[in-house]
Amino acid sequence: MRYAFAYAALVSTASAHGLVTMIKGDNGVMMPGLGVTDGTPRDCSSNGCGSQADTSIIRNRDMQQNPLGKTQGTGPVDAAVNVAAFMGTSKNAPKNNGASAGVGQEDDLSGLPAGAAKRHEERKNMVRGLFGDLLGGAAGGAGAAGGAAGGAAGGLGGLLGGAGGAGGAAGGAAGGLGGLLGGLGGGGGGTKSNLAAESMVADTAGMGSTQGMPTSDSTGTVSLVYRQINQDGAGPLTAAVDGTSGGTDASAFQQAEVTKDVPGLGIGGLSLATNTDFPLQVKMPAGMTCEGTVGGVKNVCIVRVRNSAAAGPFGGSAAFTQNATARKRAIAYRLRKRMEIAREAVPQIDYTKADAAEELEDEEDE
Repeated sequence: MRYAFAYAALVSTASAHGLVTMIKGDNGVMMPGLGVTDGTPRDCSSNGCGSQADTSIIRNRDMQQNPLGKTQGTGPVDAAVNVAAFMGTSKNAPKNNGASAGVGQEDDLSGLPAGAAKRHEERKNMVRGLFGDLLGGAAGGAGAAGGAAGGAAGGLGGLLGGAGGAGGAAGGAAGGLGGLLGGLGGGGGGTKSNLAAESMVADTAGMGSTQGMPTSDSTGTVSLVYRQINQDGAGPLTAAVDGTSGGTDASAFQQAEVTKDVPGLGIGGLSLATNTDFPLQVKMPAGMTCEGTVGGVKNVCIVRVRNSAAAGPFGGSAAFTQNATARKRAIAYRLRKRMEIAREAVPQIDYTKADAAEELEDEEDE
């Protein structure tokens, strides 16, 4: 019952949100998420300070018009804006600036680290720490998976476990609490971070012209950094990938598998973590290839993630291209499927009557 009270307390006090701050390509290229906006404070977690200005709000009723959602600071998310900035073909990326963005009070940005190169190197180190745990099988990565799974499977049991007997209550409560506390204090595979204000769009502007876009790995998996700003920005998350429209057509998105999730209670996307970055991985649907054009770049896919927060859902998106091996595998998969369908479509001759007649003739001859 005390977990139900904890949940109710979070629902009544939580603000929001969570977003995809960047994508880390298998080729080493790091690019801002598509909703990320420079000037958004990263050292606070309330709506009043402006920290939620670039979180994507992705509601079912809005997705036909805005498949990538909209933000409080700049409105509908347009994939072409940040892609063009990253490729260096446009300098028109919008900015947030505290109160002028209509989302809160201006923060003191005097503590901003000097130099784009230094900030980008700090991001690289942070990402190495997040995804290094995954590659090395460290306990932090396992903790995040356990927290997410416990929140999703056991959250309701934790809240309503008393109705299902002692055993069910204990299991559900443990799972629910695991999801609720999964990211607290930078645990569960997350890293607590506080930067005075976002600057990655400007810091990486033009890098794509020499480095190219981030890529999936050979299995079609993409690695993202998901930042939980406050309580209802948590996981678990659902994902979808658009391989054709560049994030402009809601019907182009196909459900994708989240292979590395963010901790959280399965009801409402809640946990106690704030200002924490988590590793997130999504695998492309089988047979999908990247064919979209975004900001003048061809063969682009868009990945979109969101949680189940009642005030949201909240989440974000990122752009990437396909690893050459992953593309070959996807095409081979489609060819196999076509051959299977073709075989099923070929009329099969029913030899039953002919066999029966032949057997009868044999009996008569005897």
